[in-house]
Amino acid sequence: MIIDIKKESYESLSASERAVIDFLNKNERLIPELSITKIAEKTYVSSATVSRTIQKCGFSGINELRYKISQQNQEKSTFDAPYVVNNILAKSFRECTQTIDTIDSTAIYQIIEYIKSAKRIFIYARGFTALIADEFQMYLQLLGYNAIIVKDSMWMKNTEQIVTSDDIIIILSIRNSTPELAISAQSAKKVGAKVVTICCKSKTNLEKYSDITIIGHSEQIMEVSGLTVYSRIPLLIITRTIIEYIGL
Repeated sequence: MIIDIKKESYESLSASERAVIDFLNKNERLIPELSITKIAEKTYVSSATVSRTIQKCGFSGINELRYKISQQNQEKSTFDAPYVVNNILAKSFRECTQTIDTIDSTAIYQIIEYIKSAKRIFIYARGFTALIADEFQMYLQLLGYNAIIVKDSMWMKNTEQIVTSDDIIIILSIRNSTPELAISAQSAKKVGAKVVTICCKSKTNLEKYSDITIIGHSEQIMEVSGLTVYSRIPLLIITRTIIEYIGL
C-alpha cells in the first residue's frame, strides 16, 4: 500500500478524495505510467482533486509519489521500463527542487545589479557547459547587454589582460574541475572585476575568488568512455532566473 494514512485522517476526507486514495493503493504499479489527468479520468474526479489529495497524503506532488514508488522497487529488473523512466524523472525532480531550495534570492538580485552596472559580461565555461553559456549569452544580448563567452583555456589563462575593473565574469561549471576557471577567477579579482560562480559543487578554489557563489544540485546522467556526465539542469534553472528577472 503506497499511501498509508490513519483511519481518522482517511475518514475526514471527502468521498472524491477517498476514491483517489483507494485507486492509487489498488493500482500502485500503474502510477509511474499515469498522469494526473488519467488518474482523474479513472476516478471520475477533477485533476485538482487528485493533486490536492496527493498533497494531503504528505507528498509535494505526483512526481514525489512516483519517486517513493521507484525507491520501493529498486530491486526490480532494469528492463522494467516504467520504473526506469520513473527513476530518471525522479532525478530531474530532485535537481529542480533541491536547486530551487538552495537559491538565495538576495544573491540573485546582487548578481543582476552587477550585470546591469558592468561594461562587459564575460561568461566562462568549458565542455558541455559551454552550451548553457551559449544560451545565457544569447538572452543577455537580446536584452541589450555586451555579453562575451570565453571557452578557450588559453584565453582563460590571459584573463588579466582581457578583463577590466568595469567588467563582470560569470563562471558556469558543474564540478569545478577545470583548473583554468580558478585561475581566471583569481586574475579577475586582481584587476578588480566582479566574479560570480554558478556551479554544483561546493568548497573549491573558485569560491575563494568569487564575490557571489550559487550552488545547484546536479545528478549523474551516465558514464561513457571513461567520462562521467552530469546534468546541466541546475545551471539552466539559475541562469533562467537571472534572465527572466532582468527581462521584467
